[in-house]
Amino acid sequence: MSKLTKGQKIAYGICRFGTSIFMNVATLATIWIYDNVYGLKDVPYMNATAVAIGKIIIAFSGFIFGYISDIIPGKKIGRRKFFIWTGAPLLALSFVMLFIPHLFISSDQTIAVFVWLLVWNSMFNLFYGYLLTPYQSWMTEVTTEDDRVQMSGIQNTTNLFSSLLGTGFVFLIPGLLGLEEGQALSGTSSTVLIIIILVFAVIEVAVFLPALFMVKDEKVERKERKIMKEFKVVLTNKNYVIWFMGQGVYSMGLTLITALVLDFATDILGFTGITQTVIFGLSVFGTVMLCFAGWAYLSKKIGKKWALVAGFGFLALVLPLSALFIVLLETALTVMGYVYGFLIGLGLSAPYLFPYAIIADIADKDERVTKESRAGMYNGFNSIPLNIFQAIALILVGYLGNEYYVERLYWLGPIAAAFIAASLPILILGNFDPFRIPKNDIQYGEKVAPVSEIEG
Repeated sequence: MSKLTKGQKIAYGICRFGTSIFMNVATLATIWIYDNVYGLKDVPYMNATAVAIGKIIIAFSGFIFGYISDIIPGKKIGRRKFFIWTGAPLLALSFVMLFIPHLFISSDQTIAVFVWLLVWNSMFNLFYGYLLTPYQSWMTEVTTEDDRVQMSGIQNTTNLFSSLLGTGFVFLIPGLLGLEEGQALSGTSSTVLIIIILVFAVIEVAVFLPALFMVKDEKVERKERKIMKEFKVVLTNKNYVIWFMGQGVYSMGLTLITALVLDFATDILGFTGITQTVIFGLSVFGTVMLCFAGWAYLSKKIGKKWALVAGFGFLALVLPLSALFIVLLETALTVMGYVYGFLIGLGLSAPYLFPYAIIADIADKDERVTKESRAGMYNGFNSIPLNIFQAIALILVGYLGNEYYVERLYWLGPIAAAFIAASLPILILGNFDPFRIPKNDIQYGEKVAPVSEIEG
């Protein structure tokens, strides 16, 4: 495969800008806004259930469309590009509809609001998998292993800028809407929310266009393949199985943090003003972005696996400190809240940085050994266990985020830390740096040739 130019790398890497805004807003704000604005406050389990079902849908949509993008011919516009051209506008539509139920339904119609959330959150997750799995699978085909750490860095820098924008918007929502208890969303507040949501939708579609026009599909030999055979190949890859199991376990902790961080900031830390909530959001997600360079440097020295383990070990020690806020004086909450956010961001930086590169390397190694491209299968199947684990975590969100038992949020950190710590013994078993291993490595019963011989 030919190396991408700098411009092509940037064009490919920025594609996730809009989708990351979408996912940050959907993950951080959906439960909160449907509880506090759209009338599901008294039925938190109904809210969490609708969001959990969306996770199941994204799991299988990612797998199905990843597999399809592996096997379709795609001679005219490219087998991965087809899903991008069609998926970007469909995802944008579902995102807009998810956040405007008040234009069609009264907030006192609980069942109707629940159905709206269930339908459009499901559509959002369906099209997210439809779009992002083929897009991410494209990375394996248009980059070399030497490019991937840099490409992953571009993607994750893009993700973090979009996270700052999306998270900043989320943390602005309580002050931006400025609603009194029981007040319906209307007037200026409604108009501002709709305009921002529409702007995000336009951005999401627009940022895919440079890559669609600038990056060419690599020619990949298409072979008729049976899905059960593909399952067998993927599920006999030891390092891949270790990865998706470890990722699934730690993602439960991360899901709890991302889904309830806004509730923790407002209900426990008392950050109800715009300035406080924005500073707290920056202390978490701004730190994540600033620490990318350090984690990337560390991964070059000790490998992606051990850098990831170090990040999770740090998080497992820091997250339980949330239980101490129950005994802090009110005057100390603000400062300690910012410090806590900074420490969380430092640990979260590692799991934000490495997953894309890990999956791409595993898929590339498989292709070099088997001579068949199945990047879509690797990226797509990974979404099944990942999102099932996240759906299970969302059940806990309904418990911890119950408005009538706010004190449960003090235990958010210890519970999340338990899942992250549980993933460490699994992750340690894997090799997530396949191109750092000795050249006489044996896998799938074959000797892996040096990279120079394969590409020569």
